[in-house]
Amino acid sequence: MRWFVVVPGALVPASLAADVLAGTTAPRLAQRLARAARGEETTGDETTRLPHLEWLWRAFDGPTHTPVTAPYAWRALNGDSATNARPESQLWFCEPVHFAFARDHLLVTPLAEAPLDAAEARALAGAADEAARESGAALRLIDHGHWFLHVDAPWQLDTVPLAAALGRSADDVLPTGADAARWRKLLNEIQMRWHIHPVNAARDARGAPTVNALWLHGGGVWNPLPHPPFATLLSDDPVLRGWALAAGLAPSALLPADATPNAKGDTLSVWDGLQSSAIAEDWGAWLGLLPKFERMLESLCERAFGAGFASVDLVLAGGRGTRRFTLGTRDGWRFWRRAKLSELLREADTE
Repeated sequence: MRWFVVVPGALVPASLAADVLAGTTAPRLAQRLARAARGEETTGDETTRLPHLEWLWRAFDGPTHTPVTAPYAWRALNGDSATNARPESQLWFCEPVHFAFARDHLLVTPLAEAPLDAAEARALAGAADEAARESGAALRLIDHGHWFLHVDAPWQLDTVPLAAALGRSADDVLPTGADAARWRKLLNEIQMRWHIHPVNAARDARGAPTVNALWLHGGGVWNPLPHPPFATLLSDDPVLRGWALAAGLAPSALLPADATPNAKGDTLSVWDGLQSSAIAEDWGAWLGLLPKFERMLESLCERAFGAGFASVDLVLAGGRGTRRFTLGTRDGWRFWRRAKLSELLREADTE
């Protein structure tokens, strides 16, 4: 039985790895990875992807090339008693963001440092829903932190996940496709309503970023997934929980992220402690978190091997690809294997 651990943001771009990781001391992490068996590696040229999400979608045998996330998260958050939307209708993540002015473009930035409270979210969502209904759509809000757009007639759009769009020029990552103009028209209408909204006036007065845009991504129609690739999921992420339920995993097999499962089948967990700093390309902060990653891995290996798992399969992801390491109980015998972190945590060169 294997314990899969997916770690987004763990790989450094090839052009930066030597400089970023020069002199880095995480000896136990380097030893673990150097002695582990190397597995599959994926890579690509696109910079608007989330390779770890694509790896997970493939693991669940998702039927489309691009991961569909919103309808699965919707069902997981709502529970089995479905919904305000028909099963065959299309749902999108539609998340509030701040478009920040740069010198010659707008940057997509998060609200993480000044998140919306429940009252602010309800007020802004209500104003956006009025505009959406005039366009044949509806904005849905769950627990004030999860925003969805429901459309009866499916839109044909290519979108970029919010995490991959942050810090980038909005023009470079806005949705494209046959219905892009329809979305931009609705977005413009929402932006005009929000520009004069009392919530934004109050946020501006106290120095908080105004909420001046919505980020659309992850849309699709819910469909069952072929089979559960894991016997247990350790995650609070509604997307992963929705995929697991759609694949037939019982709700009792969805455990908190810090649980230790029984080794009665493969287990999946995700550790995202490096992701935010990697996306922001704040490599100083990323280096500061590396010891936390090392401690997490040591603790997880101890728990996994103590529970009877044969291996910990570590899937490290960067901005363009993934790399898999299989850590086993007998890796200590491979004492002659050594490698630098600048090699182990370096993304494959796409050139």
